[in-house]
Amino acid sequence: MRTWPGKNASRSSRWEGKSFGRSISRNPRSARPAGGRRSSRWRFLFPSRTFRRGHEPGGRSVTLPEGWLGPDQNFLGIDEPWCHPQQAGVYVLPVPYEHTSSYVSGSARGPSAILEASRQVELYDEQLGSETYQRWNGVATAAYLDLAGKVDKAAVDSIEAFVRPHMTPGRFIVTLTGEHTGALGAIRAHARRWPNLCVVQVDAHGDLRQAYQGNPYSHASVMARVVQEGLPLIQVGIRSISPEEINLIRSTKTITTFFAAQILDPAGPYEGRATKWVPEVVKACSGPVYLTFDCDGLDASLVPALGTPEPGGLGWYDTLTLVTALAEGPGIIGMDVSEIAPIEGFVAPQFAIARLIYRILGRVRTGFGRH
Repeated sequence: MRTWPGKNASRSSRWEGKSFGRSISRNPRSARPAGGRRSSRWRFLFPSRTFRRGHEPGGRSVTLPEGWLGPDQNFLGIDEPWCHPQQAGVYVLPVPYEHTSSYVSGSARGPSAILEASRQVELYDEQLGSETYQRWNGVATAAYLDLAGKVDKAAVDSIEAFVRPHMTPGRFIVTLTGEHTGALGAIRAHARRWPNLCVVQVDAHGDLRQAYQGNPYSHASVMARVVQEGLPLIQVGIRSISPEEINLIRSTKTITTFFAAQILDPAGPYEGRATKWVPEVVKACSGPVYLTFDCDGLDASLVPALGTPEPGGLGWYDTLTLVTALAEGPGIIGMDVSEIAPIEGFVAPQFAIARLIYRILGRVRTGFGRH
């Protein structure tokens, strides 16, 4: 098993704004708002440049504040005023952190790859009959957090400090991180505002080791730190776990685990039917939900570009059924997405995740604002 030494810390800032795979041009079936989808031919020639000028309908020029990304770099490629942080109901915060990868490296490139792929996502959700970004009054994307020289606790603290100021009333935060450790800072920031929240973890792995390879801030230990914070934890899709983690689950009342074999196997107690197991997940929630989404929670056939891939995960529609039920029930008040490790020239995994995030935002909007 390969391990990656401390020099990986510099990877956190090295990947911001970079392009992965092929640049794809197409004529969109529906134009991007206020100027439409920009040509992808030149989009990534200047990856460090922040495109700051856009136009409102009617031609009035608008300038984004420093620290925010324009349509050539942001989530969904939407133009102003819809990407302006002053009005947007959703903030996407890219945090390219990677330090403890234990199998496949490259998750620090995940946020950039997801943002790039998102600019090809259709904005109309045919299931909801609307364009989700408009229902949120826009989606703004912050510039990449620079974590150069910061690892473990220092990195987690920096991520928490990055997320917390953006958590204003009526705003939903999506944190895009590299390895799953980065989620801890975002979870802590949300827990300060919603002390009664419960964490719903979609994941292939328990991530409950007290330390892994001697590091309590390993990606394999992030949920142990969440439990240590005193937060209720509900795990969904777990299918790779150690005896140490099993013992912790059995001895800790605040952990509820839905193993993949239980919920997805047709021979299991829920017969593989989301209509049977999803209500049990919702019932286990004791408060508003923070969703921490490790991409390996999905089946590897859907998203193979992962740091630690596992077969037998959740499918697309099961995931949307779960998210819809959580949004309509206890409500989802924040989320993070982690552990995409892009494969050069293969854009399907990050496109699937970008589209999934957008679909999740549509479902979250229905019940948002009750907490």
